[in-house]
Amino acid sequence: DVYDATAGELLKAADDLANNPEALETAIIGAVGDMDNVLSPDQKGWVSLQRWLSGESAEQRQKWRDKVLLTQPEDFKSFAERLKAMKSPSVAVISSKAAFETAANEGKEMKLVDVL
Repeated sequence: DVYDATAGELLKAADDLANNPEALETAIIGAVGDMDNVLSPDQKGWVSLQRWLSGESAEQRQKWRDKVLLTQPEDFKSFAERLKAMKSPSVAVISSKAAFETAANEGKEMKLVDVL
């Protein structure tokens, strides 16, 4: 249900942000703040290791920041339209068998694939 409503909510958010530039600016500042939050020395070491293992460079992170800073309401609208155009979207979920059974009992249509 949540996934089915995503495109509509993004379109609504795009309209809201187009009419309220301050809200867009606040959202962008928050996103950049989440990307560049203050880290303790041990967190810096852990993040550095993760970035090294994944091959993520400072240039890639800066490019990502630049894209976030240039975000416009049209970007939300464009992504919402792409979501709406998906013919048969799928979602992969990793869960316990009990959680799967609970979701199935609630009417969710899923295919169980045991991997272990």
